[in-house]
Amino acid sequence: MVVGICSFELFMPYNHSLKEKRHSLGKLKDRVLSQLKVVVNEVGNQDLWQRASLGFAVVGGDEKILDSLITRTMNAIQAMHLGEITREDRDMIQYE
Repeated sequence: MVVGICSFELFMPYNHSLKEKRHSLGKLKDRVLSQLKVVVNEVGNQDLWQRASLGFAVVGGDEKILDSLITRTMNAIQAMHLGEITREDRDMIQYE
């Protein structure tokens, strides 16, 4: 079993309040879930209205397939044009 983990930071300069940030992130989460069946969650910077730290994990048997899914997920997020991805970290963990 392989677990692929991705964490990233999103800079959203167009937000002017936490309410706008929550709305934008809700749209992002819903769209990624419906298109790719991946759950994205906010994991940091909850009190900042122009920055979000987000993450998701995927589980499977093939590291190449998981890496491809992470890439497709990040491309879908970037294509939404909600902000700029300023940091992205990936890791693959092997379990027996």
